[in-house]
Amino acid sequence: MNRKTVEVFHALMKNGWIDRREDHIIWSYADDVEIQEELEEFKAVMGIDLFRAGDRLYMIPTQDNDLFLKNNVDYRRDIKADNTVRTRDLYLMNYLSIYLIYLFFNGEGSDPLCREFISKEDFVALFTDHCKGVEKTSLEGDDKEQDYSDNFRQLASAWLSKLDGELSSQKFDNKYGIVNRILNKYKTDELFDVGEDDLIRPTRKMKDLMPYFLRKDRIIEIQNWIKEEESNAANQ
Repeated sequence: MNRKTVEVFHALMKNGWIDRREDHIIWSYADDVEIQEELEEFKAVMGIDLFRAGDRLYMIPTQDNDLFLKNNVDYRRDIKADNTVRTRDLYLMNYLSIYLIYLFFNGEGSDPLCREFISKEDFVALFTDHCKGVEKTSLEGDDKEQDYSDNFRQLASAWLSKLDGELSSQKFDNKYGIVNRILNKYKTDELFDVGEDDLIRPTRKMKDLMPYFLRKDRIIEIQNWIKEEESNAANQ
């Protein structure tokens, strides 16, 4: 195997991406056809995918990856949740995360980004309105606009039962505490950030990767994941 291939893979493992402007030598290696062919072998064995967005090449774990994918134990550690935090609140945080991503990336066409920022207050208000709609929606009747599974309705009710809390709260028993825990994780993962103006903004990494995750085959994977999460939540 070409040593340069190992250097490219090491750089991808270290940061999750390589940037042409930050390391033009490694970038030039990744442009080599022979190295690209060898990286294809890494993809199959390691359970990863490679995605180029502008001046960056990202390494993305797939569902077959047994090194980077996380379970509930990992998730608890990431959000600093001890064993007293209910599993249902973990699923609620996943639900909240999906909604946050939806608010930013529900546009049509090749550029799904539809807003540049949102305040915590507006985010909490919008998700609360969404949960009120979910809670009221009946699974019976011909005039319904949307159907929600009973598990999602239970998660919506769990959100509505929480107090707002302080804007800077980190408590799991209130809305802002849940939001801030999610945002802390997203900051660590370099997906969303909160500036001094208290506005939530997607990072460059998030903007780069969303076209990949919104591909048709990825949407199917996400739908399958949601079905699995529903099943898990029903057992909690």
